[in-house]
Amino acid sequence: MRLLNKEDILKDRVDTISQYHILDYLKKNLNINEFKVYLVDRDNIKVIDKEDKHLYFNYDSSTKEVTYQDELKQKEHDYEIGL
Repeated sequence: MRLLNKEDILKDRVDTISQYHILDYLKKNLNINEFKVYLVDRDNIKVIDKEDKHLYFNYDSSTKEVTYQDELKQKEHDYEIGL
C-alpha cells in the first residue's frame, strides 16, 4: 500500500488505469485534500478521513463503475487449465 502525496494526486500519479479512474472519481466527488489516499492494489484505493474512518474504492472494468465498501473484498481467483 502506498500513500499518495498532494503532488501525486494533482498529477494523477498512479500505477494502473483502474486507479486513475478511481482517483478521477474521487477528485470530482470529494474534497480530496481533506483525506489520506492510498493505492491498495491494481483495482482499489483506500481513503481515510481525519477521524480515521476509511472506505475502499474499487473500479470495475467490465461495468466502468466506481464502487465503494467498508472492507476490502477478497479477490476470487479464476484459473483456466489448458491441456
